[in-house]
Amino acid sequence: MNCSHPTSNRLHEIVTTEGFAANAMRIVQEIPDVIDNVQIIKVLHRAAKAFGADHAAFVSFLRGHDSTESFRFLLACNPLWCLEYQQQSWFAYDPWLQYAEHHSAPVCASKIDPKTRCQRAVVDLARKYGVASAYIVPAPSCGKVSRLGVLMLGSRQKGCFEDAECVALKVLARGLSMELHEWWVRAARRDFLEKYRLTIEDVELLKMEREGLGSKQIADRLNTSRSAVDSRFQRICARFQLPNRRATAHVAAEHGVI
Repeated sequence: MNCSHPTSNRLHEIVTTEGFAANAMRIVQEIPDVIDNVQIIKVLHRAAKAFGADHAAFVSFLRGHDSTESFRFLLACNPLWCLEYQQQSWFAYDPWLQYAEHHSAPVCASKIDPKTRCQRAVVDLARKYGVASAYIVPAPSCGKVSRLGVLMLGSRQKGCFEDAECVALKVLARGLSMELHEWWVRAARRDFLEKYRLTIEDVELLKMEREGLGSKQIADRLNTSRSAVDSRFQRICARFQLPNRRATAHVAAEHGVI
């Protein structure tokens, strides 16, 4: 690791301390067994400390038309930052989110150049809440789900992550980001099933629609009538408040349900 930057000493000391990798790995390995939001936030706080960060935030996001676009946050930082961010609707301009949409490699935030006034405002907002240096760790979409994630590790110390080229830090931060992302995908799926009261049978029906099967083909598979299949789809679409079953199946797929 190159530690020439004078303000990166603290990070260097942390990542080169004996037991750093083992401790960080233990925290990452806890994530799949976490049950609720309160517990996962506690894990994120511990992870931030283990990685030498003063702040941490994980954003899971799905960009699309109004019916599918969503952003979910895990915060180990000042919640007022997130509140102001949401009030200003900075999602569309956030250069760190935009980086995560097109890259998979962790990077120091200073290497992501904010090109517009709005992008600079997003970065300035982070600075306002104590993020003088940040490490951005994308979590690409997994499986059939197009939801993405990005982990931000932030420090009050200017330049803290400027030389964050340590292999152990990169690998472990990627592992942390991906585990958080997969946790959120599972949580989003559970919330989605509950919100729309989807049964196992409903999910199977949407899967068949997603496969491109028509009502007659589905009816033959289920040993029922075509009208019964159409009626079931109408009830499901009504719950989603969407115009047709194709759109409904698409939304369900984007949320990891099928």
